Amino acid sequence: MAKTPQAKHVTRKQQNRVEREHRQRTMVTAATIAIAVLIVLILGYGVLDQLVLQKNKPVATVDGTKISLSDFQARVRYDRYQLIQNTLTLQQYAQMFSFDQNSANYFTQQIQQNLSMLNTEEVMGDQVVEELINDVVIAKQAEKMGITVSEEEIDIALQEAFGYFAKGTPTPEPTSLPFATATLSPKQLTLVPPTATPTTGPTATIGPTATPDAATATPTEDPNATPTEEPTPQPTATPYTLEGYQKSYGDYATALEADALFNEEQFREIFRARLIYDKVLAEVTKDVAASTDYVWARHILVASEEEAAVIEGKLAAGQDWSALAAEFSTDESNKNNGGDLGWFNKTAMVTEFSDAAFALTEIGEISKPVNTSFGWHIIQLLGRETRPATSDELDQIKQEKFTEWLTSVKAEMKIETFDNWLGKVPTIPATP
Repeated sequence: MAKTPQAKHVTRKQQNRVEREHRQRTMVTAATIAIAVLIVLILGYGVLDQLVLQKNKPVATVDGTKISLSDFQARVRYDRYQLIQNTLTLQQYAQMFSFDQNSANYFTQQIQQNLSMLNTEEVMGDQVVEELINDVVIAKQAEKMGITVSEEEIDIALQEAFGYFAKGTPTPEPTSLPFATATLSPKQLTLVPPTATPTTGPTATIGPTATPDAATATPTEDPNATPTEEPTPQPTATPYTLEGYQKSYGDYATALEADALFNEEQFREIFRARLIYDKVLAEVTKDVAASTDYVWARHILVASEEEAAVIEGKLAAGQDWSALAAEFSTDESNKNNGGDLGWFNKTAMVTEFSDAAFALTEIGEISKPVNTSFGWHIIQLLGRETRPATSDELDQIKQEKFTEWLTSVKAEMKIETFDNWLGKVPTIPATP
């Protein structure tokens, strides 16, 4: 009969060792789990930081209103899309006008400027930050002015941007108003003698009209004559309907989201900002006079201040202006007609020249020598008058006033910018 095995006796020492090993395994397991959890948390935070937290950090603040990195990146993508579309259009124009070297050079220059902007991330980034700051500043001022923009106004603006006018295409407004220049005064006549009036040649005498006789008065109809072919009427252009607009808009919105990750809601906000801008500009410039000052002046241009001083002395001694201009002026375009520049407004010439010309008040008054990038000028005032501003001039005057206003408003606000956008400027859509 087999013997029953006896149970082994576990000593106290062995039991302590087992318990110690169990505790060590538990601690190692807990530490491993803790490390794994920590790694997951770190990785999760990294993903969260990149996808959410970083994008929510401001690139700028305007009186406490944050402009997030996400907003910045979206606007960069939109601006890139617009620049690329503009570049593609310019490339088509450059090909169409390749026969004209001046036109081709102009379009090529514009294309290079666009490509430079697209390929220089920091320049693009700085511009977009400034755009977004201006949007917020103008929106805050609009709120103070009680200016709002409705969804219906955005709808209409979008339609018009795509060439659809529900109430009919508006009649173009004239860009300028007729204006008669005042008759020369006696003082002006002494400075600039009038040119000879061309004599109108004799009008040709119209001979007597032949009277048809009875035999030729009524043509005899030839029954075999081939009938004259009537011109084929040209097809009428298909009207641009609401459905046509909706398709064009839908195609554009689809392409914009696919290429620039810029959705329709964001696109509508671009138009909201534009409409707010237009309304604030109209309010700020509502008192701008629809007229602009003009001067009529002539000049003598020389290379150095010393030469200008010599001319100044000769004029003071009573020497003839036109003779001096013909002899000394380096402006080949007008030296032989006394340096006459005609009538011009303040934005037509370089700043230093305009400031000096418009500072003259008396007809015939001569300026001190004026230095510009072209050389040294001596300017004589021949006339002053106020004219109705052309559409372009009025727009420029309003824009200048608005820019001054915006600069002053921004100076009174707390605006902070941050550089966290550096290295995070989107490069999509890709440069063509």
